[in-house]
Amino acid sequence: MYKKISSSILFMLTTTLLLSVGCNGKKTSEPLNVDELLTNATSLVGETVVVEGLCTHVCSKSGMKLFLQGSTETKTVRAESDATLGKFDPASVDMKVRVRGTLLEEETGENSHASHTHVEEGQICETEQTAEKTYYLAAESYQIID
Repeated sequence: MYKKISSSILFMLTTTLLLSVGCNGKKTSEPLNVDELLTNATSLVGETVVVEGLCTHVCSKSGMKLFLQGSTETKTVRAESDATLGKFDPASVDMKVRVRGTLLEEETGENSHASHTHVEEGQICETEQTAEKTYYLAAESYQIID
């Protein structure tokens, strides 16, 4: 009987330990909306997050930037793809999209904006000008959910 009780307690302790490993209070299994991401961005820099929002634009030149809008046009965050993920699907525009990626803080300084700005037909992309300039997502995956 003592072995049964000891085994049960050991099992419960092991399960509790395994469930708590990696929990640091910053990661969440629930997706954030754009407003929540921008509100909590300072504490989420460097973290992998999942964000949902209305895709307002996929850059037509490179296809490597997607813009998610929150509750207003001024609440916008840019997601950037890389060669591994590839181009974002232009069919994402006007759809609800979920992006998983690392939240990064854009460097401040004279040349920092140039590294993230692209030109479409000789003009700076207007959507990029309205995006949140301080933070962006280095996208790992994305999904059209609506």
